[in-house]
Amino acid sequence: MPKMNRSDLHYDYKWTVSETDNPKLIAKDAHHLSRNEGYEMLHYLNSLQGKDGADLPVRSRQIVEWMLKEHFRSTAPSQGTVTQWVTQNWARLVPDYPW
Repeated sequence: MPKMNRSDLHYDYKWTVSETDNPKLIAKDAHHLSRNEGYEMLHYLNSLQGKDGADLPVRSRQIVEWMLKEHFRSTAPSQGTVTQWVTQNWARLVPDYPW
C-alpha cells in the first residue's frame, strides 16, 4: 500500500506533541481527528482504503488532505464522521483539486 510521507503533505502542520497526546497511541489517543497535528493527519490519511479495501494512491490521499483542510467544517470531528463526509463529498470536490 503506498503510504504518504511527511514530504507528501501539501499543508503545514504542528509536529510537536502536547501533554495530552501520545503519537505512539494515535489510534487509541485520537477519537477525533486534529487537522492541525501532522502525525494525526498522516496516520489518518494512511489508514484510508478504497472500495472493498482497495489500495489508495498517494494522490488520492492528498486529495483527501485538501478536502479536509479546505472544505470540511467541524471543530472536533470523529474519524468516522470525517470518513463518512469524505465518502459523501468525494465526487463533488475532486474536480476542483488544485494540484
